[in-house]
Amino acid sequence: MSHERLSGMRGTLVGRQPELRDLEEALARALATKTPQAVTIIGTPGIGKTRLLSELLVRVRERERKVRTLRASARANDPPYGAVRRLLRARFGVADSADPALVMDSVRAQVTDVLGDRRVGDFLHFLGRMMGLLFPESPFIKAVEEDPEQVDRLSRAVLRGFVEDDAGKGPMVLCFEEMHLAEDDTLDLVQYLLETASDAPLLLVVTARPELLSRRPGWFDTAPDRHLRLELGPLHPDDAGALVAELLGRVAELPEDVIDAAVDMSGGSPFLIEQVVRLFLENGTVYQTEDGRWSVHADRLEEARLPMTVEDAIQSRVASLSRAERDLLEAASVMGSVFWLGGLVAIGRLGKPRPELWGGGEDLAPHYRDLLHALEERDYALAMPDSSVPRDEEWAFKHNLERETIERLMSAATRQRFHKTIAEWLELRLPERTEEQLTLLAHHHEHGGNRQRAGHYSIAAGNLARQRYALQKASDLYAHGLELIGDGFAPLRIETLHDYGDVLSRMGRTDEALVAFRRMLDLAWSADHKSKGGAAHNRIGRVHRDRGELEDAMRHLGTGHALFHAAGDTRGVASSLDDIGKVHWIRGRYEQAERQAREALEIREQVGDPRSIALSHNNLGLILVDSGRFTEAIEHFERALDLRRTVGDLAGVAQTLNNLGTVSQDDGNDERAVELWNEAREVAREAGDQLLCAVVLTNIGESHYRLQKPNDALPYLEEAEEIATSLGDRLLLAEIRRAQAKTHMLLGNLPRARELMATSMSGFEAVRSKPHLATALRTMAEITAAGGWGGEQVERARQSFLRSISLCEEVGNELELGRSCQSYGEWLASLPDATDKDREEAAAYRRRAQEIKDRLAGATKRSSSGLFSAPTHGLGSGSSRA
Repeated sequence: MSHERLSGMRGTLVGRQPELRDLEEALARALATKTPQAVTIIGTPGIGKTRLLSELLVRVRERERKVRTLRASARANDPPYGAVRRLLRARFGVADSADPALVMDSVRAQVTDVLGDRRVGDFLHFLGRMMGLLFPESPFIKAVEEDPEQVDRLSRAVLRGFVEDDAGKGPMVLCFEEMHLAEDDTLDLVQYLLETASDAPLLLVVTARPELLSRRPGWFDTAPDRHLRLELGPLHPDDAGALVAELLGRVAELPEDVIDAAVDMSGGSPFLIEQVVRLFLENGTVYQTEDGRWSVHADRLEEARLPMTVEDAIQSRVASLSRAERDLLEAASVMGSVFWLGGLVAIGRLGKPRPELWGGGEDLAPHYRDLLHALEERDYALAMPDSSVPRDEEWAFKHNLERETIERLMSAATRQRFHKTIAEWLELRLPERTEEQLTLLAHHHEHGGNRQRAGHYSIAAGNLARQRYALQKASDLYAHGLELIGDGFAPLRIETLHDYGDVLSRMGRTDEALVAFRRMLDLAWSADHKSKGGAAHNRIGRVHRDRGELEDAMRHLGTGHALFHAAGDTRGVASSLDDIGKVHWIRGRYEQAERQAREALEIREQVGDPRSIALSHNNLGLILVDSGRFTEAIEHFERALDLRRTVGDLAGVAQTLNNLGTVSQDDGNDERAVELWNEAREVAREAGDQLLCAVVLTNIGESHYRLQKPNDALPYLEEAEEIATSLGDRLLLAEIRRAQAKTHMLLGNLPRARELMATSMSGFEAVRSKPHLATALRTMAEITAAGGWGGEQVERARQSFLRSISLCEEVGNELELGRSCQSYGEWLASLPDATDKDREEAAAYRRRAQEIKDRLAGATKRSSSGLFSAPTHGLGSGSSRA
């Protein structure tokens, strides 16, 4: 007997009218203004978050038929983007068991319907990754796949763009539930949507327990002008009484004592009110007479006792299970918030003898299925419409707290035995394994006692996370996998430490990256594996190079080169030569850089890979540009351009066009430079490479302020800033703001110029780029000096110049050192109240600048007159910037 039979209906929403009205008004604002609105509903377990949201969605479907609604819940131990994946799969009608080819055709048609012909391939790739669908890569995707941070930013931007366009086709309500359970990738993505979605009739609703605010204290700082906070507390006693009366609505002349007792026992929690009604039914306080009417045994009211907390109510619910039901749910709880009938059968057969002849007949499955349907009627379990394990039935716990409670009741030995069984069962059921499934296998093997196998699966999941550029997730999986495998499997540990260090390096965690690469080097040395040792030294060298520690970089890169050579690893040798050449390039030693680049090109031509050959020609062209040998540089850029066009590398084509533009500008042909940059911009747009667009726009803007046209420069730099901000590229953004600062200096807006430079320097310091910071300090000094403020500001300008010079000396960048010395000397000489000491110091720094200029000009056969002109942004290997 159940309270549904008693009331004939689920209780209507009681006591939440103000909150429901707030939700409806938020939707009305989104529809009226076409501006996305957000609501986060916070409340303890059982307080009515899901019930409130369900009521909203019912009303939306009844009253706003044009509005579409989608909802998805986070789950404990979710894979990356778990809730987002479920919401997208619901949006596109993707069933786990459907034929992948048919699913992809359907998704492609739906995306095309929303976007038209605008970059459907790129959108499909990123949306597909979130849904676990692998669409073909476009040339753009191939061009950016080596930059995981950019791919992560683009993934978020694609989701936001699709949601905005989809809502533009028809208003939407997107609901993310139980977000306190979500992993960080999902929380980051949802928070990004809350903050950045615009120009769309869209309502985003999040439900969570208060724990969310402990993890994300600034959650409500996201889009505060259109983000509403709803905190649900217990129902008012009058509202709680009304809910009791409705649930017991078929009882004629319901006594007030019954209502009051239920309200007192529940404390105003809607969940506990329902448990009170169940208790009244179970102990006979409320009963059905022979003639079908409902009545009350008042004398049994005192016997009805309900625990006063949700946790105790759950304990009571668990205690009411039969032995068979509890055994079944114990087995299910080990699998997680979702479980499978086949897994229950595998656990149920533990310790049972096999029949002599097994014809494949089912013994336990029908019985378990009946038990599950009975549990579904009592709100313990929920049948899922589809299954993530092929040809099986998937179920879920209705209340995750009940699952956790049931799992805790088992002994550690029983849990381990069940985990081991499920791990082996899944091994046989999952031939093609997604990141989510690999993580699941790792979890069960770890808790089943097989730590090394768990480590293998954790690392395999990390590899997939790295491929989709989920850096934090990959880092966590690699670290855990390495911990699980311990001291065994040296080859796997070497590969994993390389990939782990790569992820850490890309995340800017360079100290931790060095630790990983040194551990890799330890293992390679122990195994006498020269090629792996060379790779470890190279990676250590790159970290030092990126941090401006060039002497340490050269020691490790040189050692890596020697090891690759000793191992006969030609690809490794070419890579080392490129890396060593880049250090010489940073230092302004172009003759050495050119020699290394030419040797790398020769090796790659012997290997015969067109993409790597094009890369070498492009890198060599950049070196020749800075050497002033423009004709040779153009020849190499044009070879790279031909190869990249042949292989369909649009992003590479745009990079090389940009570099040809820098040649034209350095050669004094500004009109041709802008023409080439505009062509590069169009190709970059065709490739969908927003980052490259921003670099080209920065070059166009800088060309205008160098031509003393600062008003023409600002629109290009502002557009570049907008792109860089949306992509989250801190280094490029710092470079753009430095260019904006110089433009405002030319306009005479010195306070704004200083403000921009302060922001620029903070960006360079955040990414620990000493070469960039040295240049920024020089620009800040020039802006401070241009103010003519005197006194304290003169001393600030002096200190900025000297710090710039010191950093250039530390890094060994001769070209930038000469520029800083020249600028400092000219400023000292121009001081209106310069002392004799100032004039002597000015002359010394100008002489030093001229010596550097003559030395570099002699080494490169370049005229010294233009050697210290400001550089544009050439595009080199491995990134959008050199």
